[in-house]
Amino acid sequence: MVLSIISIILNVAFFVILNLDLYTDKAHMADGSVRTWQRSPLDRLDVADKRWMLYLQIFFAAVSVITGIMIIAGVRNNAVKITRLVATIASAVMFMVILIVSKGIHPKY
Repeated sequence: MVLSIISIILNVAFFVILNLDLYTDKAHMADGSVRTWQRSPLDRLDVADKRWMLYLQIFFAAVSVITGIMIIAGVRNNAVKITRLVATIASAVMFMVILIVSKGIHPKY
């Protein structure tokens, strides 16, 4: 049951971190000025048209949270526990992949 609570908190933390402005983009504009933007990893995924990665993250997080709630509610099926574990691991891996991919995106303006 403790692992279920941890997996729910972890998935919420993933979405909070993905929405923080972690990156600074700078671009030279046509008039010679330099413009600066603060962007979150999700904003960078949007710029690179890789929004599908977020949808995959949402899927894994939803499965993890739903199965975690089921376990907290009293479901003692081993398949539910295994599904929660696999979904939590997949969500963590997808979170890391999104951070790595968004770090490598350099938008052109």
